[in-house]
Formats: sequence, structure tokens, C-alpha cells
Amino acid sequence: MISCSGRIVALFMVAAIFARSHSLFAEPKHPFTVEESIKMTLFSDPYTRLRDAKCKESPDGQYFLVVTTRGSLRTNQLVSSLWVYSAVDVDSYLHKHEGHKPKALMLFQRAGFAVAQEFNSYGSLITDARWSRDSKSILFLVEQPDGHRHLCRVYLSDRRFIDLTPGNSDIEQFSEAGGTIAWVAVEHEPIPKLIGDPINQASSDLTGLSLFHILFPTTFPDPASFWPALDLWVRYKGVNRQVNAGGEWHFPRAATALRIAVSPDGRSLIAARAVQSIPTEWLKYKTASAAFSLLASHTGTDRSGRSVNWPWQYIYVNLDRMTVAPLVDAPSGIDTGYIDAPQAVWSPDDRFVLFTNSYLPLSKGSGRLQLLDAAACAAAIYDTADHVATCVVGARFPAQNEWLTSARFGATSNEVILQWSGEGTTETDTYARSVQGWNLEPQKASADESQPVICLFIKQGLNEPPTLWAAGHRADVAKELWNPNPQLASLQLGKASVYMWKDSTGYQWHAGLVLPPNYVKGHRYPLVIQTHGFYNEHEFLVDGSYTTGFAARALAASGIIVLQMEDRADRHVRPAQQEAHLAVDGFKSAIDRLDKDGLIDRSHVGIIGFSRTAWYVEEALIHDPHLFRAATLIDGIDQSYMTYMLFAPDNPEAAVEQETANGGKPFGAGLESWVRNAPGFNLDKVQVPIRIEALGRISVLGEWEVYSSLYLQGKPVDLIYIPNGQHILQNPQERYASQQGNVDWFRFWLQGYEDPDPTKRVQYRHWESWRNLACIIRERPASGDFARYKIAGEDAGSVKLRCGTWGRLCRHIPSGLRRFSAVAFPCAWLGQAEM
Repeated sequence: MISCSGRIVALFMVAAIFARSHSLFAEPKHPFTVEESIKMTLFSDPYTRLRDAKCKESPDGQYFLVVTTRGSLRTNQLVSSLWVYSAVDVDSYLHKHEGHKPKALMLFQRAGFAVAQEFNSYGSLITDARWSRDSKSILFLVEQPDGHRHLCRVYLSDRRFIDLTPGNSDIEQFSEAGGTIAWVAVEHEPIPKLIGDPINQASSDLTGLSLFHILFPTTFPDPASFWPALDLWVRYKGVNRQVNAGGEWHFPRAATALRIAVSPDGRSLIAARAVQSIPTEWLKYKTASAAFSLLASHTGTDRSGRSVNWPWQYIYVNLDRMTVAPLVDAPSGIDTGYIDAPQAVWSPDDRFVLFTNSYLPLSKGSGRLQLLDAAACAAAIYDTADHVATCVVGARFPAQNEWLTSARFGATSNEVILQWSGEGTTETDTYARSVQGWNLEPQKASADESQPVICLFIKQGLNEPPTLWAAGHRADVAKELWNPNPQLASLQLGKASVYMWKDSTGYQWHAGLVLPPNYVKGHRYPLVIQTHGFYNEHEFLVDGSYTTGFAARALAASGIIVLQMEDRADRHVRPAQQEAHLAVDGFKSAIDRLDKDGLIDRSHVGIIGFSRTAWYVEEALIHDPHLFRAATLIDGIDQSYMTYMLFAPDNPEAAVEQETANGGKPFGAGLESWVRNAPGFNLDKVQVPIRIEALGRISVLGEWEVYSSLYLQGKPVDLIYIPNGQHILQNPQERYASQQGNVDWFRFWLQGYEDPDPTKRVQYRHWESWRNLACIIRERPASGDFARYKIAGEDAGSVKLRCGTWGRLCRHIPSGLRRFSAVAFPCAWLGQAEM
């Protein structure tokens, strides 16, 4: 049987041939721009960035839901919409020769400014949409103007919309079953009048607080934590109730990947709670590696649930009695390095709970202890009647490089189906209960799927914009349901491909390479390297790994080749001092390979560093000053001195990382190592113009060392401020300022191009002031006199000087001018003009 996402490949090929022949008679195409990227309609659910993304089918099989999001530069808003397709209409379209495309019904739409924190690009105002168990409504989270997400419901019959958690609620996740809804909400604490310990009405003691808590008490109101507390709520029998009433404990921050599991009858649920204490006996548990421990030195002492280090455990909540008890008297394995996905699943009869990545209580006898080797269970079963837990299978990681990704019951509660992942492969195992325990069953043949079944999925590729397709199991047929971006057919997109090369260490790199639309073989183009990830070679490559700064298609449309580089897979397991240097090796080897392949002009290369890769780019600019022509650093860390002094207090993990990268603490004898290694002490070596983007006020502090050092040295540096921008930019105008700003920046420095837009005139005059400065000769002053500056060529008559790139000294000074000494100033355009 052909899989859903791979049906009738021949049909796709025919469609492609037709499209190619049709293009011969099409109107002239226009270049792709940043604005085109922003206004694209993208699928938020199923998520465009996921491979093999499929629509969620209603439990009764009658409907599919789809969420889309687009941006509007004019209003600076995102517009998210919730749609529903009828399975009957889709089936008719699939299997009738002249069936018309079914239209989706829009149930709900929300337009607004994105405030809530997103952790990936192309965010949505509608998230976590799920069908109710009766298929009559859809539950989902809707972002409010204040950034809080409310749990809402919309009915299919009349589009009636209900906000189930009005007020100041901010929902992180929810579950529903048996008429009961459970959710985890952020507890927004009142802002203290004084930060720190009050001394009197005019002063306070800030000792031990971080800059985050001092400068941003609204965002970080709890001096003891960077994270707001999470509370567990239920809507049971029509009444909203807080499970952890009184705030004595909170839903653990470390367990946010665990989704609450409500029992089928709606009377119980499985959630998580920070353990009340760590018994000495628990130190017998086997951790995944020596880097993890249940000792206080690793866990800290914060038992409230706010800490991501303090261990947590599964809990069983009886909603009739509102009682809370540990599912098993043991911690989760997540805090000790096991990487199986945390999950809890009820059996259909409410009798058993399948839960993953947890230790089980240590046996006083030796039998069970030997069986489990005191390690975590990948999957275990809890009997709610007998109150006994048994391990189905132990964790495979780290002995094997495999981890559990999902778990569910089979046809009965005596059968468990587990899916594993590792080494780029997936595997599904079935375990059956017997008198002796749980046994791995032989692989079973696929279930009969001859009955009519429909699948809706996203089809896309590196060069193929995402479209929604339908496929049926009754026959090998697939058809396009919806192309949300027909305007892209009239745009020049260029060609993207997977590009591979090896660096000097033998490491195999992968990247996305985007060529200009009218690429001419043999012509050498400027290059921009975009760093920090190439995650899905099956995704339409439009911007790059993120929407902050990166603009792959827009740069390519301007005649610049773009390389979207992956992160080196072993970057976190090698010594910290090697991490950035290995990345620089990747940059250099990429340029060498592209140059060898005849694709680029290696003297016209730019690079963008974002977040952690800003550190890598700084290292490249310092240790190989002539590798790049221009660079951008965005909201980054660089393991440097000022970052350490600003953010290491009250952040021991960051402190240790920076100390390791620079060879110790930056005090006394250790400071010498920092002077050699930390970027901030070596910025005098930078010789290219740099654009720095600060996203929010804290980011200004983080970028200030690099900016102020370059500025005080008279080197070309721009500091761009996006005050409300989150780390991964979402709002249209913020994205435009960052992405289009980089298109303008690199076109200027790599191509000498200036956008004729009159609103950008000041920007270009500013950059020209750097570009067009001649090399300046400074006359040695007489005693007590100020230095006098003369322009070489004017005061030296017919003296001819060749100037290097930015920061190089003018050379070939004749003997008659030996009383002059050269000073580093930018030379004429491209740094090669003769004067």
C-alpha cells in the first residue's frame, strides 16, 4: 500500500510537466522580496516546518481542521484562521472524475500583534487546536492583545465561540476527555513596589539579583526565578477549579513537555509535581551519564516547581475527592539524562495508565533491582485498582542510541505499542502482557485498510511552496486541495539544493544552497552565509532557518548566492574552546568548496550570526579578518567578558559555560586567558563593516561590548534596535526591519547597490561615509601640538598609494613622507582604489 504522503508520484510529474510548458506563455516574472515572504499564507496546523505534516481528523472521521497564518506589513499584524474541511466533500473530489475542489469553512479568525513568546519561525495567534471527543467542537488557544493565551472553543454547527478561561489567564497546555478539561496556566504575580529587599521607601538592597529582575520586574517578578509559576486547573462538571490551590506546589517547569492525561470518564487525570524530597535511597538510581545526578549540587533546593533542575514525578489526581498522590514513589528520568519523551496514556477502560521515562520504586530485594539495573523505564504500566506499576521495557538510551518518541495501547490494555527513533530511523515495537510480564511480539502485518480513509497533508520541497493535498486509501489517488499562495507562480524564485562538503577535520557538512533566479553557469556571484541550522531539506526554503535577519530568497533574487548552514552536530559534546573554532572551519571550508566549484567570488562574501552563532562569526572576523566583506550579528551571545559580568551573577550555568570557553574565571591570573580568548578583547582585529541588531533592551546590553568597542575604534558599525522584538521575530514590520535591512546591507557592501527608495537616502549616505573615506596620513606632531591630518594624494602631490581592505594600512609611502605614519581608515569602494 502506498503511504499517504507518497501517493501517485506519476500524477505529480505530469502536473510538473504541464506547469513547465504553460510557463512558456506566462507573463514576465518578478523578483522575490522580503515583503512577499511576510505576506505568504503558511500552514500553522499542520505546521509548515514539520516533515510529513498531516491534518487532524475529527474522532468521527467526518472533518479535518487546518490553521493558517499570514502577515500584513500595512497593519503590522498577523492574521490566523481556523478552517474545517468536510471528509465527505474531499472524498467526492478525490474519486469523481470532474469533482470540484471543496471549499474549507472558516470557523474563526484572529488578527493582532504577536506578543506571546514563540520558539520557532512563522508563529500563529491560534495554537494547539484539537477536536473535542464528540467531534462537535474544536478546542484551541487564542493569543490575546496582552500576549496571554486563552483556552477557547468553537462549535461546528453554528460557529459559536466561547472563551473558557477569561480574565488574566495565560494557558500553556490543555487536555480534554469525558467532559473534563484540564490545563496548565502561568501564575502572574503582582509586581513588587521595590525590587530587592527594601531598606526604606527610597532604597532597596539588590545583592544577589540578576539584571533581568532589576531592570524588568514586570517580566521577571519573582526574584528567585526566571520562570513564572505554573498552576494546574480543571473544568470539572462545569466549574473551573485550581488543583494546586494555595500555591504550595506548582506544575514543574521541567515537565512542560508532558501533556496532562485526562481519563476517558473525565474523573481522574495524570499530571506532574515536583518531588517533595529526595530520599537518600534514590541516589542508587542509575543516571544516563556522570553529568547528571540527584545530589543537591546538581538539583538545587527549589522544590516549588519553578526550577528546571529539581526532579519531578507523575501524579494521580482524583477529581471527585480532589486528592493528589504520586503515581509511583520515584522521579522522572528526564532530570537524570534519559531522553525518552514524557507521556501518559489511559487505557479505554480507565483501569490502566501507560507512562514513560520514569524510575520505579527500588525493591528491597535484589530481583527487581537487578532487572532494571536501577535505571529508568522507557515505558511502564500503572494499575489504578491494585496501585502497582510494572516496567514494560527499560530505557535503551544511552547504551543504544535510541529513544522512545510515543507510546499507546493496542487493541486491548494488554498490548502496548511503542515507537522508537535513532540514527535517522524509526521503529515500532508491540509488547504483550503475559503471566511472566511484558514480552516483545513478532512484527504483525499491517491492518486491513481497504475501507475508505482520507488523509490531508502538506506537500512541499526546497523549491516547491507548501500546498494542501488529499489522498485516499480506497484508490491510489491524490489531488491538490488548496494552494494558499498562487501569487508565487509569478515570482522568480531561483533554485535551492542540498549542498555538502567536508572541512579540514573530515566533518561532512550539509546546507541549503540558493542560487539567483537567472543564474549563469561560470559567473561568480557574491555569497551570504546564513548560520544556525538547516533542519529540514524537505521544507520550502524561503527565508532560512529563522525569520530573524535571514532572507535567503530575497537575497538570491538580488543576485547573491545564499548558503544556509547547519549547526555542527557534535558542537556541544566537544571541548567548549573548540566549538567556535570548528564552526569557523566550516565557514572557511564552505567558501573554499564554493570557490572551487566556480560559483562564488570569494572576495565578496558576507555572513550573518544569530543567537549562539554570533559567537562563531565574531571568532571568524577576529581570526581570519579578510575572510568576509561584511557581517551581521543579531541578538547573540559571544562568551565574552561583558556578557559574563552582566549575566553570570545569579546564572551559574551561563557562568560555567563562559569560564570553560575562556579557560577559567576572568580574575587574577585567569584574566590573561580571557584576554587571549574572549572576543571582546580582540575586536581590534575586525576589518569589516558590521551590522548589529538588538532585540529588546536586554539585547542592547548584550551587544554593547561589541558595538562600543568597534565604535570607539572608529570602525564601521551599525546598531539597529527593535525594542519589542522577540528572539525569533514574528511581527511583520519587525521582520521587515531585520530581513530587508540585511538585504540592503549586503547588497551595498557586496554589490555596491543602493535602493532608490528616498526613505533610505540617509542610510546610504551613512554607509557611504565609511566606504568613501580615503586612506589618511597623520603627520607626526611637534611637541605640544595636536596631530594634523592630510589626505594622501592632495598633500603628497603625485604620490600613488594602494589601499587594502578596511583596516589595512596604506602602503608604498615614499621616503619623502617618512615623517608621516599610516592610520587605519576605510579606503575607497571595495578597498582596492588607487589614489
